[in-house]
Amino acid sequence: MSKIRITNGPYRGREKSLVDKSLTIGRDAEAGIQILDRSASRFHAEIFPVGGMFFVRDLDSKNGTYVNDDRLTDEELLREGDIIKIGTTELVYESGSALADDSSARIAYQDDPDMLSNTLEFRVDELSDIDEIADEQPAQDSARGLRILYQVGRILSDTLEISDKEAKVLDFLVSGMPGESALIFKREAATGKLVPTTVRTISPQIQPVISRSIIKKTFAENKALHSANASEDERFDRHASIIQKGIRSVICVPLSIGGHTKGVLYLSRGVGAKPFDQMDLELISACAIQLGLAQHAAEQVRRNRVATRQLMTALIRALETRAGCVGAGERCARTCVALAEASHLSTAARERVRQAGILHHLDHLMAVDREDALSLLEAIEDLEHVLPLLRHAQERLDGSGPLGLKDSDLETEARIIAVAAAMEQRLALDPGADPNAVIEDLMKDRGLDASLTQLLQGCHLDGSLYTIRNT
Repeated sequence: MSKIRITNGPYRGREKSLVDKSLTIGRDAEAGIQILDRSASRFHAEIFPVGGMFFVRDLDSKNGTYVNDDRLTDEELLREGDIIKIGTTELVYESGSALADDSSARIAYQDDPDMLSNTLEFRVDELSDIDEIADEQPAQDSARGLRILYQVGRILSDTLEISDKEAKVLDFLVSGMPGESALIFKREAATGKLVPTTVRTISPQIQPVISRSIIKKTFAENKALHSANASEDERFDRHASIIQKGIRSVICVPLSIGGHTKGVLYLSRGVGAKPFDQMDLELISACAIQLGLAQHAAEQVRRNRVATRQLMTALIRALETRAGCVGAGERCARTCVALAEASHLSTAARERVRQAGILHHLDHLMAVDREDALSLLEAIEDLEHVLPLLRHAQERLDGSGPLGLKDSDLETEARIIAVAAAMEQRLALDPGADPNAVIEDLMKDRGLDASLTQLLQGCHLDGSLYTIRNT
C-alpha cells in the first residue's frame, strides 16, 4: 500500500491512500487531494496506477508540477520519498496506509457519567434568555464572534456542493474556535440512526471521543447542550473544574433543516484545554442555524433539479416515441455525465451537460430549424445555462461546424456534448454496432476532442458509461 502525504501548508499532515484508480491533486474541492495554494490549478496533477506502480503527470497546469525539483514534461514513475511540488505545497510519496482524517471509523464513543452530570441544556430559542455573566463581555470576544460568523457565512455562500461546504465550515471551526474535533451527525433515512457524515480534527492523528448520550439528547429534545462545566454554576463559570475531572469540553447543538431537526453539530476540546463558555455556545448555535439553512436550500435545489429533469425526460420521450427513437436523449445524457465525471467537472456542470444531452436532438424531434427549437427553450429560466451548450453541440475543433468555432472557442462542456451526440448518432444509424468499434472510429475524428474520446473508451470499458445516475 502507498500513500500521498501533504508536508506543509494549511492541510499539512493530511494523507490519502493510493488505490487502483487515478487520484487528482488541485485547488478544486472535488480534487482527490485538495491543496489551498494560489499557484495550483483546479485540477493540477494526477497520480495513476500502472501494473502496481504509480506515476504522476501534470494536467496542463499553468505553473507546472515538479518532482524532486525537476519540472514534469511527461509521466514520471514515483519512488519512495519522492517530493511532488505544486506551487509552494509539497506532497511526499511513501509506503503505508493513510490516516483517514475524515473517516467515521476513527470515532470512539464514550458515555461518561461525569460528563452528563456537568451538562447544561437550553432550547435553542431560549439561549438569549440565559443570565448574563456578571462581567461585560470583552470587546475582543465580540469581534472574534463576528469574524467567525462572517467566515462561516462566506463559506456557505460559495458555489461548492453542500458536503464540501460542511467540511470547510468544520475545518474553520476546529481552527477558529479552536477545537479538537468537529462533527456533523445526520439521521439516516433508511435506518433512522444518527451517523457521522462529516468529521474534522485539528490533527489527522486525533481520534474524536464522542458521547452518544449527549448526541441523542440534543437530537431528541432539540436542545443545545454545553458540557464539562461545574454543575453548581449555571452561568458558565469559566473556571470550571474540567481539568481536574479530566472531562472534554463539549458543545452539541441541533441541526434544523427545513424546520425539522435532522442532525446535530458536535464540537469538542481536549482534556486540559480551556472549556467552552456561553459565547461559544451561542456562536456554534448560530453556525448550526446557518448550516441548516444552507442544507435546506441545497435540498430544495436538488428536488427542483430532479423535478425539472423528470419533466424534461418525459416530454422528450413522448417526442421520441413519435419519431421512433425512444431513449436517444437519455443515452446521450448518460454519456455526457460519464464524461463529465471522468473530466472531474463540478456537479453543476454535470447537470448542465445532462440536460443538454437529453435535449441535443430537439430540432430533429420537432422537425424544425435548430434555432427555432432553441428559441422555445429561451423562456425557461432553468435552461439559460444549457442553451449555449446546445448551440455549440454541432461545432467541431477544426472549425467546420455551423458557427465556425474551434479549439479554445469551445468549452469542455460543449466538447462533451459534441462527443456524446456523435456517438449517439453513429449508434442510431447502426443499432447493432459494437460500441467499442464506434468509439475507436470517433477517436480518429479530428473534429472531436481526442482526450474526451479516450475518456469515452475508458468509461465504456469500466462500465461507467452505462450507469444510471438519478441524483
